[in-house]
Amino acid sequence: MSDHELLSEIREIKESLARVESMLRFIIEKNIEEVEPLPDEIEAVKSKDELVDLNEN
Repeated sequence: MSDHELLSEIREIKESLARVESMLRFIIEKNIEEVEPLPDEIEAVKSKDELVDLNEN
């Protein structure tokens, strides 16, 4: 992976983290009630926790 590709991946990760932070701030500020996730939502989250090969296009 070239330096340019690596920097691009890092930028994408930073943008994703910024979106998550923004959503969390919104939830905290609006005091939205937290709801238990459904079983299929839990499974979807678990599947996203697997390692991702950054060399894939």
